[in-house]
Amino acid sequence: MPTPTDPLAAADPETVRALVLAQVARGPVVPAELLRKLCAGAGPPRAAVQAAIRDLVAAGEIAYTLEHGRSVLEPSFDRPVRVSDRITLAPPEKCDAPPAGGVLVRLAAGAAFGAGRHPTTRLALRGIDLALKPGTGRVGGGSRVLDVGTGTGVLAIAAVALGMAGGLGIDHDPCAIAEARHNLRLNGMEDCLVISDQTLVDIDESFALVAANLRTPSLVGLSGTLRGRLAPSGALVISGMRTEERAAVVAAIEGVGLRTVWQEEEGGWAAVLLEQSSK
Repeated sequence: MPTPTDPLAAADPETVRALVLAQVARGPVVPAELLRKLCAGAGPPRAAVQAAIRDLVAAGEIAYTLEHGRSVLEPSFDRPVRVSDRITLAPPEKCDAPPAGGVLVRLAAGAAFGAGRHPTTRLALRGIDLALKPGTGRVGGGSRVLDVGTGTGVLAIAAVALGMAGGLGIDHDPCAIAEARHNLRLNGMEDCLVISDQTLVDIDESFALVAANLRTPSLVGLSGTLRGRLAPSGALVISGMRTEERAAVVAAIEGVGLRTVWQEEEGGWAAVLLEQSSK
């Protein structure tokens, strides 16, 4: 039991709130698990963490949501949320200036997956951020992006915000197409991005960056076609697979001539960045 003179007994509230925010930013977390992680060892007292959670929920920084029948804490997406080193997502009515060194992507309300609520979206955006990181030599400025299964259009929009000249998003869902086109308008990208119901096999253009946030059967089945849409020095970002499925997906895509340069997991999901193996 901490004593009044124990520094943990008087843990700085701002520091504890920062610890909670950092943990929640990694993905939805059950409150009991959050307390266990933060209070272990020399961590802050349980009461301090509980108070920080209450304060952050009241301030609208984090929120309780229901996921698979359990209550979890996650970032509150009714305000700008930074999901990668340089990408911040925000509802259009609550848009601040882009963060220093970063970009701001505006998304219409109701875009549950595109708003970053799902780990596959955040993972894909982190992969895109890395693929377009200056100085890596992976994807040059002024090139074009292809977003397969574009949904809200967030991946293509983020890629253009980070410096790509334009590109194409494809989806078979009319509602997704309408929503993605609306998000293009919110971000002033109608002139450089196109949202279409074309299929991947209908496209004969090559792209410097291809992003595909799809489920495992689609990623495996389309592996050769995805590689065929890459420019010679292009990069492929894939997301949408469970962590236990990643090895099979990577094997299929590396089998058509790509090599893995980055991979990350969050909340039981995985994403991978690959490039041409001849580079």
